[in-house]
Amino acid sequence: MTGRLLTIKEVAKRTGLSTQLIRKWEERYEAVKPDRMSNGYRGYTDADVETLGWLKQRVDEGVPIGMAVLERQREDGRVSSTPELSWSPRTSGREAIRMPDTDWREPITRFIECFEQVDLSGAQKLYEQLLSLHRVEHLLTRILEPTLVELGERWERGEISEYQEHFGSHFIRDKILSIRNLFHPSDDSPLIVTACGPGERHELGILFLGFFALQQGYKVIYLGTSPSEKGLMDCLRQMKPAAFTFSFSTSERLENARPFLLEFDRQIPLLSPNTYVFIGGRIIEEDALLEGTSRIYMLSGDAPSAIHKIASRLGDKP
Repeated sequence: MTGRLLTIKEVAKRTGLSTQLIRKWEERYEAVKPDRMSNGYRGYTDADVETLGWLKQRVDEGVPIGMAVLERQREDGRVSSTPELSWSPRTSGREAIRMPDTDWREPITRFIECFEQVDLSGAQKLYEQLLSLHRVEHLLTRILEPTLVELGERWERGEISEYQEHFGSHFIRDKILSIRNLFHPSDDSPLIVTACGPGERHELGILFLGFFALQQGYKVIYLGTSPSEKGLMDCLRQMKPAAFTFSFSTSERLENARPFLLEFDRQIPLLSPNTYVFIGGRIIEEDALLEGTSRIYMLSGDAPSAIHKIASRLGDKP
C-alpha cells in the first residue's frame, strides 16, 4: 500500500488494464472516480486499484462491464441516481425518454427492426453490445423502456402484427428478469410482494418497479400476471410481507378488482397487521387512499419515486 495517489500508468501496470480502457470505464460507467492533481492528471487511490482489479476479474469471467460495475456499487452500498421511469411502461415517448432523441434513437430503432423481423439472434447480440457500453439503469430506462413504448404504439396503429409485439415484449421481459438476478438482498431485508392486479396481464410496469425495489435493498417476490384471489390471500397469511404492490393498466380492471381489494384490506388486520398495499400504473394520477380502505394506497409517478414513497410509508430509509 503506497498511501499516495497513483498515476494512470501506475494503475495500468498494477491491474493489467490499458490506460484507454481505464478511462473508458471511468467515463462510461463511473467505475472509479479519481482525484485530479494540480497538473490536471488523474490521481488514483489503492482502493481504486482494488476496484479496477475486481472489475477486470469479473469481466474475465464473462460478466459485462456494466453489470460488474452495478455489482460493485451494490457491494459498496452505492446506488447511482436514475432518470424518471413510469411505473407503467406504456406511456408516451416524451415521458419515457429524458435525453435527446438523437442520443438514444439508433439502438431503439435497431431493436424495433429486430422485433419486426422476429430476429432473436440479432436482438440478443444488440442487447449484449449495449450492455457492455451502458450502465444498467440507462439501458433499462433510456433504451428498453422507450423501445417497449414504441413497439406498443406501432401495434396500436396497426403497423406491426400482434405476434411481433408479443415477441418484442417477451424479449424485454426476459432481460429485466435476468438483470434482477444480479441483486442478492440480505435475509433480514423487508419483503415486498409484486404482482399484476387481479385480471391484469400487462406485467412490464410491475417488473420495472421490482427492479428499483431490489436496487434499494428490498427482497422482492413476483407473483406474475392475473394472480388468483385465493393465492394472494394465502401469500398474505403465510409470507406476511411488509408490502404488496399491484399494477393496473386500465381503470376498468381496477374497478373490477375493487371488491377483492376491499376484502383484502379487511383481512390485513387479521392475517398480517403490519402489511401495506400499494397500487400503481398509468391510470393513477394522484396519491391517495383507495376509497373504503385503510391500508391500500394509490401511488402516482415513476417507479423510483414510488419506491421512495413506499419506503417512507413503511418507515424505512429510502
